[in-house]
Amino acid sequence: MTTARGQFLIGKVIGSCVIEKLLGQGGSSTVFLAQQSAPERKVAIKVFLPHSYMNVQMQKEFYKRFLLEAEAASRLDHPNILPIYSYGEQDGLPYIIMPYMPGGTLRDYVATRGCLSLSQAQWYLEQIAGALDYAHQTHGYVHCDVKPANILLDSDGSSVLTDFGIAYMMQQETVAITGQPLPKSPELLMGTPDYISPEQALGQPLDGRSDIYSLGITLFYLLTGTLPFKADSTIAVALLQVHEPPPALSLLRADISPYTDSVIQKALAKRPDDRYQTAGEFNAAFTQALQDVGTVYAIDPNGKPPSLQDKHTKDLSSNAQRVLLAAKPFVRVKSISHWFSLPRILVTMVLLLTVTVGAALVGELIVTHIVRGAPNVTGLTVPPNVGDDNLKNNGDWPTGGTFFFADNQYHIQNKLAHNVALAFYANHQYTNFRLTVITSELQGTQDGADYYGVALRGSADQSRYYLFEVVAWGGGQYQFSRYDGDGHWYILAGGSAPSLFSKPGKSNTIIVQASNNTFIFWINGTRIHAPITDRTNAALATGEVGFSVEEQGTEVMFSHLYITALHRN
Repeated sequence: MTTARGQFLIGKVIGSCVIEKLLGQGGSSTVFLAQQSAPERKVAIKVFLPHSYMNVQMQKEFYKRFLLEAEAASRLDHPNILPIYSYGEQDGLPYIIMPYMPGGTLRDYVATRGCLSLSQAQWYLEQIAGALDYAHQTHGYVHCDVKPANILLDSDGSSVLTDFGIAYMMQQETVAITGQPLPKSPELLMGTPDYISPEQALGQPLDGRSDIYSLGITLFYLLTGTLPFKADSTIAVALLQVHEPPPALSLLRADISPYTDSVIQKALAKRPDDRYQTAGEFNAAFTQALQDVGTVYAIDPNGKPPSLQDKHTKDLSSNAQRVLLAAKPFVRVKSISHWFSLPRILVTMVLLLTVTVGAALVGELIVTHIVRGAPNVTGLTVPPNVGDDNLKNNGDWPTGGTFFFADNQYHIQNKLAHNVALAFYANHQYTNFRLTVITSELQGTQDGADYYGVALRGSADQSRYYLFEVVAWGGGQYQFSRYDGDGHWYILAGGSAPSLFSKPGKSNTIIVQASNNTFIFWINGTRIHAPITDRTNAALATGEVGFSVEEQGTEVMFSHLYITALHRN
């Protein structure tokens, strides 16, 4: 399609409208700005313009679909759905007359002004979610093409959803309106590949949860300015929608907390049953995640209900401060990065290989790569006994409620929502050392929010420390960060960790080596990342070690903790 397509209509009269200029193009239609004479007002007019490759029968089918959209959309009456003024046909060209929205589309807004703030994104999410729930629940309609280009902005910043019902709504209403169903077509089923749900890509039956997936990708784009899945062809993009987990927003944008991230990840679940069941639920969860940022709770070690506390409280005992810090907010402010670019490319290659070569061969290649790339480091075994096991119920590890010992193994079971359970080995300071511990996630959602790992060089009041965490989601991920107090986090590294065993109950051996301001990490014998050096003035030189578990309901068992000093030559 060229930009000149439809220019011949400029200055022409269609209905009661004089066409003034082209506003946009998409599919087999073009949208113009027009001046309507009765009543006198600016309007947008959408005209069906068949492609040259369409034969007479194809044009008739698209013509029916075009007018069916107008008929179906005219039944919708919601402040956030673009209404239809009128529709008809002139000189063989069907058209729809709609209100003119001077603010353009959300896609245009992001392209010219950049990503939305969290509050802006929530504002638009609330409006579009309301429109979708109305269409889904009141009329049984499914939009099937929710995307920023179909969200229009008024002069006051309000948004409306347009192009409603071009796909699945049409199939539901065709018999009632025309007396016979329209034949299916690839264009009808596919929608826009960048935003379609997995079931839509597979041509399966759809309901409102398909729109929730598309709304999740829309929110992803509004917050990052990029799409979670990219490829060189529509078929490849569709494969990614069906098979590949989306990247974590908390690793792509600075102010996305893992809890906020988990909300979007749930909306993008591959199975409809695993998503939010209504757009309103999605909006409510996202709104709650934003409201929870900055909240600090005090957790009673015996599991009593939490109470809000001033995070600068100085009158608490050292033990009470430890309990308070164990319930720090489930918020991570992280720097923008592109850690997922390479893993996503690799996943795409694996998907294509799976289609053309076979899953068995791909699996063999991956296993071979991991085995050959593993350094000669102790893997999933109990490390040599070079001292006492430091995980003992000796009073230096917090116990009660969230934290407990069972069979000489230390458990952390996070019982409260939106908090991180953090346990430090009190009264033991380490500078240059190697730490080995065996971990096992016994319970967890594996939705990208249930991180757990090792804390190191923590201050006595736990106001500053390093945190090395892993998560089974997405084939295994890791993150190394420094907490500088008052909610400030500094990200040193992060990315994929394919050597992590992701099955619940499976044991993983984590090794941490800290030498001055340089750190090396291994998971099951494979070194994760090159040596990481904290070159900032805020680098931590010494402190306590401990463990962390994120997300409510996640339980992790820690055992065989060995810490040995590194002696400099």
